[in-house]
Amino acid sequence: MRSEDELIGALQSAATRAPEEGDLLADIARRRRRRSRRRAQALAVAAVVVISVGAAGVRGVFSGADGGRVAAPPSGRVAAPPSGDSTATAAVLSPSPATTRTLVPRAGEQGVAAAELWPEAVFTMPAKNADGWRYRPVTSISATEVLLSADSSFEKPGKFEVYDSSTGTSRVVTTVPRTPGLDGYIPQTAGTDGRTLTWFAYGEKDDVPVREIWAVPLAGGEPELLGTFTGEHAQMDAIGVDGEHVYWSERSGGVWRIPVTGGAAAQVPGSDGLHLLKWPYAVDVASPEDPDRNQSKLVDLASGQTTVITAPPAAKSLRCGISWCAGDGEQGPFAQRLDGTGTIRLTDRFTFRMVEFPILDRFLNAGATIYDSATGKLAEIGIGQGSKMYGTGTSSEPSTIAYWNGEPGTFKVLNLAAVPPAQ
Repeated sequence: MRSEDELIGALQSAATRAPEEGDLLADIARRRRRRSRRRAQALAVAAVVVISVGAAGVRGVFSGADGGRVAAPPSGRVAAPPSGDSTATAAVLSPSPATTRTLVPRAGEQGVAAAELWPEAVFTMPAKNADGWRYRPVTSISATEVLLSADSSFEKPGKFEVYDSSTGTSRVVTTVPRTPGLDGYIPQTAGTDGRTLTWFAYGEKDDVPVREIWAVPLAGGEPELLGTFTGEHAQMDAIGVDGEHVYWSERSGGVWRIPVTGGAAAQVPGSDGLHLLKWPYAVDVASPEDPDRNQSKLVDLASGQTTVITAPPAAKSLRCGISWCAGDGEQGPFAQRLDGTGTIRLTDRFTFRMVEFPILDRFLNAGATIYDSATGKLAEIGIGQGSKMYGTGTSSEPSTIAYWNGEPGTFKVLNLAAVPPAQ
């Protein structure tokens, strides 16, 4: 097994080829959590090129402002969940006869460059905004629009912007404020439903951790501070928005919500021990804090339905979306349906997955390789195209964006939301 010092040494030696030292150092902190032998070995290789993604604790680049209508009570507790908690129902999928598809790709077969496989989904955009601030892709809003943060310095965003690949233009969503009086302020991960943008930010006051939740219309405007939380509720791991509420989950488990227009926060009924994937779906694993544990269920918090997941023997790191899962097994990386059928054996490049959950319940991302479960096609990005850097978007839910270095001053971007439906 590689020692932690050896891994750090490998990462530091890779820094001479990295586009930004700051991204590499932030990545080291994230990857030190992953202790297993297979992940450690893959990490030493992947870190050479996977250097543009921020630390797991700083997945987004967002800030806050003073004021706001809602604050946690002095104890740090938010409002108690409403009474009348509905009883969840379990949907245990009955396994159909097991099938195993061919190894992807076949022995000696290579993937196809993403721009050749999905030309309508790949475009080139500036790497910096009009102020000279470096862009950090977050996720796609549509087949042509990409949400970006513009960093005035490393991990310190000054604006949120939207880039439209059909017109080659960008627009400012909002200038990002910051709350005075908080030390060690770090804006963090974000989510959007195409109408509202939300994010949380971390800081400390008198050595006490503080989390803030913010929201702003995606059409543009002034951000609203929806809530300030301390104590155990300051440990958040995911965030999202849908219609009237912002949702988030805590590292210890539990999904919470607060109205977009402001008001009291409350726990979502039936969410104890769960972590938000994408509203209304939640899972029973926290990533990357518990990377080897298998997900055992998928919960629809809107309907209360629970789907029990069938994991094969000796599987680990199983992560599932609405219908597809990916994990590591006795014979290597694999994908399957939630009921354990339709197994697809993958190449070892999927042992270390940058994005652990399936994207759009279709794509599996191994960093420089993306597998399309709907067509069986394998797309290569970044390093396969002569790039020194590649990364994925920094949204809370699995991002639909992958990007890599283009010509000087540009990014090449793959928008998975623009990939045509399987024929």
